Amino acid sequence: MKPLRVLIVDDNFVARRGLRSVLEAENNIIIAGESSSGAQAISQVSKTEVDLILMDIRMPEMDGIQAIMKMSKTDSQVKILMLTVVDDPLVLANALKAGASGYLVYGHFSPDGLIQAIKAVSEGKKVTVPPLASFFPQHSSSRPEQTALALNTLTPRENEVLNLIAAGKENREIAQNLLIEEKTVKNHINSIYSKLGVSSRSEAIAQVINRGFTNR
Repeated sequence: MKPLRVLIVDDNFVARRGLRSVLEAENNIIIAGESSSGAQAISQVSKTEVDLILMDIRMPEMDGIQAIMKMSKTDSQVKILMLTVVDDPLVLANALKAGASGYLVYGHFSPDGLIQAIKAVSEGKKVTVPPLASFFPQHSSSRPEQTALALNTLTPRENEVLNLIAAGKENREIAQNLLIEEKTVKNHINSIYSKLGVSSRSEAIAQVINRGFTNR
């Protein structure tokens, strides 16, 4: 079996050293290199054979999500597993929409868990760990076809509002972005919740993630 070539991307030197020590203990994993920013990662992927990237989110120059979006435009086949301290489901939604195959939160996985996640992602699976596991489609109470039908009932304006919710925008920011009253935003959100059969922003975001996976 061909060894898996992994690129470590994190602006924290200590984090990179820790990840390297875990990976070096595995016979079927080769460390393809290290980067301290998303921009450096893109450059390395263009010059070096890489199968999978362990990608931090918050980095200087270019963050992890921006890097994923840029790589997706080049038809890169590299799998990406996000490793971060950020346990915000809104950030998770953006990472998955950008093209990440998994999202692990430091403090919620062991070295063995990391290796298992790497292997799963390399095989084309989607992985995450608590407290964010419930946001993956396979954990959703709605079947993909039900989600698609519900989302199709949204108006163009409601879709705009839902996408801004998934981007982490608060009601005031959504109102400013769409040039409408905040009260109108609340009315749209109530309508969205009713059509999707949800009662919170988090549940609505889960539907957006479901749409992202069913459209791939």
